[in-house]
Amino acid sequence: MTNAVSKSTLIEDLWRNFYDRIKSQVTSVTITSDPHTVTIQGYHNTYSDEIIETKTNYPFIIVEDPKLSTEQFTMNRTKLDGSITIEVYTTQAQSASKFLSKILDTIVTYKADFATVGIHNIELDSTDSDMFVRGAIKVHFRSATFKFNCKYDRTGAF
Repeated sequence: MTNAVSKSTLIEDLWRNFYDRIKSQVTSVTITSDPHTVTIQGYHNTYSDEIIETKTNYPFIIVEDPKLSTEQFTMNRTKLDGSITIEVYTTQAQSASKFLSKILDTIVTYKADFATVGIHNIELDSTDSDMFVRGAIKVHFRSATFKFNCKYDRTGAF
């Protein structure tokens, strides 16, 4: 992870760190009931109709933009509280659950790396799951939302 969190590129830096970590670590899972490997076909930052039209585009992962709020930490520092949601869409329920487990493991395992770039106190906030039909495709959805915080120097204003 090389994107230190900067005040001037805050959203991009936060998103890029989560995206890069997920893209490097969450690539495939093995299905045990009918032994085979399921490999992620794409990583995205937004949900688009184009990526869900054909079964060959599945599974894919979406790392959403972070949601943020701030509060004064000290006279010269601001604390930023944030959350980020990572979603996986697949055509198999078992692979959806396995990918979610791999996402959770990846974020927890690499907390120290996130801390080196300024993202601290990462905790799982919630998970979600659903299933829907898109044309002839049965889609299984899983998501995990993580909370985090970071601090930066305030800009002086009069």
